[in-house]
Amino acid sequence: AELALSEDGSEPGFDGMARELSGLTGYPVVTIEICDPEQGVLVYRGVHGVDLSGLPTPLEVPMDVSPSGRVVSTGRMVVESDGGLASEMVVPLFRQWGLQTYVGVPLRSGSQVIGVLSFADRGRRVVDGEELRLAGELGDYLALLLDRWRVREMVRRSESELRAVYDQTPVIMCLFDPHLRIVRANRAAGAYVGRAPESVAGMQLGEFLRCEACLRRGYECGVTPDCPACELRLALVETFREGRRWERRQVRKTLMRGDRAVEVVLLVSTERVRSNGLDRVLLCLEDVTERTRTEMQIRSQAALLQVTRDAVFVRDFCDRILYWNDGAAALYGWSAVEAQGRTLHELGIMPDLEQVATAVQAVQERGEWSGEMRHRDRQGRELAVQSRWTLIRHSDGFPRAILMVNTDITEKKRLESQLLRSQRLESIGTLASGLAHDLNNVLSPILMAVQFLKDEVQGEAARTCLQTLETCAQRGAGIIRQVLTFARGVEGARVLLQLKHLVREVERIVTETFPRSIRVQVRMERQPWLVQGDPTQLQQVLMNLCVNARDAMPEGGVLTLRLENVRLDEAGARVHVKARPGPYTVMSVQDTGVGIPPELLDKIFDPFFTTKPVGQGTGLGLATVLGIVESHGGFVTVESEVGRGSTFAVYLPALPQAQAGDTGLRERPTPGRGKGQRVLVVDDEPAVRQITAAILRNHGYEPLLAADGQEALAVWEKHRSEIRAVVTDLMMPRMDGPTFLRALRRVAPDLPAISITGLGEESRVSEARAAGAVVNLDKPFTATELLSALERVLTDSKAGAAVKEG
Repeated sequence: AELALSEDGSEPGFDGMARELSGLTGYPVVTIEICDPEQGVLVYRGVHGVDLSGLPTPLEVPMDVSPSGRVVSTGRMVVESDGGLASEMVVPLFRQWGLQTYVGVPLRSGSQVIGVLSFADRGRRVVDGEELRLAGELGDYLALLLDRWRVREMVRRSESELRAVYDQTPVIMCLFDPHLRIVRANRAAGAYVGRAPESVAGMQLGEFLRCEACLRRGYECGVTPDCPACELRLALVETFREGRRWERRQVRKTLMRGDRAVEVVLLVSTERVRSNGLDRVLLCLEDVTERTRTEMQIRSQAALLQVTRDAVFVRDFCDRILYWNDGAAALYGWSAVEAQGRTLHELGIMPDLEQVATAVQAVQERGEWSGEMRHRDRQGRELAVQSRWTLIRHSDGFPRAILMVNTDITEKKRLESQLLRSQRLESIGTLASGLAHDLNNVLSPILMAVQFLKDEVQGEAARTCLQTLETCAQRGAGIIRQVLTFARGVEGARVLLQLKHLVREVERIVTETFPRSIRVQVRMERQPWLVQGDPTQLQQVLMNLCVNARDAMPEGGVLTLRLENVRLDEAGARVHVKARPGPYTVMSVQDTGVGIPPELLDKIFDPFFTTKPVGQGTGLGLATVLGIVESHGGFVTVESEVGRGSTFAVYLPALPQAQAGDTGLRERPTPGRGKGQRVLVVDDEPAVRQITAAILRNHGYEPLLAADGQEALAVWEKHRSEIRAVVTDLMMPRMDGPTFLRALRRVAPDLPAISITGLGEESRVSEARAAGAVVNLDKPFTATELLSALERVLTDSKAGAAVKEG
């Protein structure tokens, strides 16, 4: 038995031991069974005297159906010789083997039963005390041998496991002797230098690692006097001499990789050990070069995240903030210390919870999401942000958190809003021009007819009706003019203006006409800068703003008119999308009224938008202001607070060095009657032709009529010696006004011509002047304006002078 257990094999010869024990005791059947308490079975390791062929190997028998199980459970010897082995509770193998006598001896290791030594006979025999004593001694001896075998097996298995760990670990492990030569190295060490582990035994440290100094200069590691100091060799020496262990210290060393020198970063650990009575040092190396490089890159990226102006933060799927950069602190107002650990919902940054839920779902499904969001900062100010969300995953691919990068586009959206509003006004202007052309042709004959009838009608009631009709027609013309002014920037005569005179005039009008509950005050520079502008239009701007201020103060208040000089620099020019650096004269109208709600500020300049009741406002006041100001190269800003009032500031490009000229208007005398001169009237609108002819005829002229340019040329050919002037519309079918005038100029270069344009058709005026038109009339015009213009051109022309001489 000792010989069998001393063999180097992993499994001793249990069958041979059973055979020897059978010979010693005279029992024909001997089994050696080892306990497996986890499975609740006895494993047959050694068997003699029975045939196990056809049965599983090793054979396992449940403890609860075997007499050997009683030996284990009681811890005492069991003897069966009275037929107990035939019981139904006994494993069928015992009946199959025909066993009649059984002796079971417990095999102990300390207080624990580790197995059973069983003796059996197919015949019934009396088991005397001597047999039991011998069986017990044999069992004790076998248990001792088995215990030694188990300990040896545990040591062998432990060594095998340690050897597997030693060889399989990715950490470089080398065992050094006191001469700092490698005694043994694991597979990771061999793989690191590209050699078999057993081939590095006996190498010095520098030779093993391919140290640059050792390979290029031929130094022997630690022996050559010029060999540079090496932290790795220092670690081995300190551990050998002083027992001082190193634990994952970082060391940088230059090694050769092929023909190239490479700096690597190593984590060094050492431990002094004693093996077979000899001192050894275990050196463990971890190459963390790539990891260190990655960490440096991560730190660099983290530093970039801190300096970026974008707000960058990370939240988990419980909405809790994990990371918060300086850009987020600047945008939202919470520092990283205040924000981290709290939820976004708690901070109230994202009020639109439905949009947040949609974004989170999109990130989970697609890994990313981007879009515009409305956020709030610490003070409750609304922010527009361009938000980009990216899913962060664990190494196993499971979602971990969401990275959010938010760019503040609040200012960009404000400028876009202003640009869109300007584009919207331009579109409406195109529509308004077309409407104005048709309305002008409707209103012109009405205005002229009213004046014609007023000269004919004597009754007071009829004249009152005609006056009402004229007022309504003029009001309609004014509305058209306002529409075109804001939409197209219709220009009048531009002169150098000193706006303080205009402000004083408006102050006088407002003081006389506004309710006494409104107090008017003026604040202006001692010498405001001049501007180039149309005085009538700019007065209209100021009056429209004053009227709005009056309506905003139904209970009374203070109306303040200001005039000041302002020079905008690059930073100041950001106040408005159309602002440019330079000098400006600023007219502002401030009231202490009800104020404008924030949600309406973007709409107040839209045409036909009004908050006044039906019939009390056209919605064109501010639209007209905007159109006039922008046609002068300026812009308008608004500041308003509900319950405290509003301030409208009109910025007009200024000319600080200029001096004002005479902007007064000269009164024109009442036009005289004609002397029978023939006047060719060309217009495609029958109503305009007929009322014009009636007025001319009533005032001493002889009109000739034509519906377009071609017809007018035909009339000219027939009456060329009689026609003294031409009045022509510019927008006509077949042949328009400028084409007709150019054709007429070739045959009658001195014939005076008056062109007629509707508001919004000003681009055709210069074309008409180039073709020979002396005066231009804007539709709708009055009879007085027509007669005055006709008198002027006839007086100034050679033809008119000839008629007077005759």
